[in-house]
Amino acid sequence: MVAPLKPISPFIIPKIELNKVGTPSAPGASSETSASSFADKLREVVQNANEKPLAGEKVAEDYANGKQNDLHGTMVSMAQADISLRLVSNVRNKAIEAYREIMRMGA
Repeated sequence: MVAPLKPISPFIIPKIELNKVGTPSAPGASSETSASSFADKLREVVQNANEKPLAGEKVAEDYANGKQNDLHGTMVSMAQADISLRLVSNVRNKAIEAYREIMRMGA
């Protein structure tokens, strides 16, 4: 009998409440806290995106050297690193695009 597959990493959607203006905010948080938490979250995502390719590279190196015999795990790790890097790249591109759009509005 084949054992059921376990999820690689659970995808958890955080609960977001809207304040009176209609913008997302954490329950009981002021706008200063929300702004700093967004910056902290963004910094965390960028740092995590930087660590995933390094971890994927290490796993691939271990597989190539024969220290690890899990091809599936190696490929999953490399795919996670690729997705993480694409995510940060797309967020950066969108931020630059939004900045340019704002600059065009002032002219």
